[in-house]
Amino acid sequence: MKKFMCYLLLSPFVLFSSGCLSHDNPNKDPEPQVEPGPDPTPGVEPGSLGPVDVVLISGQSNAVGCTQSLCILDAMGEDKYDEYFAGYETIQIAFDSWTKDWPTADTVTFYSQNTSRKNNFVKTALGYGNSIHTFGPEVGIAEAMHEKYANKLFIIKYACGASNLKDDWATRKSPMYGRFIEYVKLQMNHLVEKGYTPTIKALCWMQGEGDSYPQYYNVYQDNLRLFVSNIREDLRELSGNKDLPFIDAGINESSAWQYPDKVNDAKVLFAAESENNYFIDTMAEGLHTDQEPDPVDLCHYDSESEIKLGHLFAEAFEQFLEPVTSEE
Repeated sequence: MKKFMCYLLLSPFVLFSSGCLSHDNPNKDPEPQVEPGPDPTPGVEPGSLGPVDVVLISGQSNAVGCTQSLCILDAMGEDKYDEYFAGYETIQIAFDSWTKDWPTADTVTFYSQNTSRKNNFVKTALGYGNSIHTFGPEVGIAEAMHEKYANKLFIIKYACGASNLKDDWATRKSPMYGRFIEYVKLQMNHLVEKGYTPTIKALCWMQGEGDSYPQYYNVYQDNLRLFVSNIREDLRELSGNKDLPFIDAGINESSAWQYPDKVNDAKVLFAAESENNYFIDTMAEGLHTDQEPDPVDLCHYDSESEIKLGHLFAEAFEQFLEPVTSEE
């Protein structure tokens, strides 16, 4: 029952009805005004604008972003909300956020796009989660990086809420894997069309809640090994690195999940297999799911924690970015 209820919480209709949207300030419009990034400039030669770095975000609902934007008002204050709402022009993102739906027949699943801004990059801001009223770790990444890496770093996010590694991502035949690779290649090509020379520097992975169940957690390490191996091979030409850094965030050990500790143990073991595998201990970092909204959503990170998740990802992958000089 807990698993089913968490999937229901992925619905934007459920999100709209909960406490953070009834904030005292009625002038806070929860719908961001998304302005598309610049179109390819006619006559711009590939590479003429120079090299840029790209980081990928993927996983399930805490990567998609199911955290309500308006909860930031109470948790972090109006100034921070306004900053995140306005967004960061110098860190642009292309994102495709999906949610896995569960029809009445338990054996049948399909996928739906809840939000998407395809075929272009936009400034990183609130509203790119599973609805226009939610956000993911990209906001924290942009906050951490927008000054030092202005116009030198792009984000590509392709994630699917309620997905699990075993059924949805692990192999090249998995439902989300091929779509993920295709989307990344599409957006990398768009950056080339805009005149950049892009290189993928890291994959940030926030996933595992959907595998914290019997018959799933016990094969998580093996599936993670297969998934990352495929990613590194299939994106090697775009990363220039046979061992693309894989930055894996631990899942919250909430009562919403049956065996979250087993999944995190598998993540730790996989991180130890290679110097380019990294594990972020989100529990040790104090990320939490038990304070927002009203009623509390134990499945998804609270607003301050979702921002911090982005900071932790940025801290982990910065070592792989090209150095930026003061002149730039």
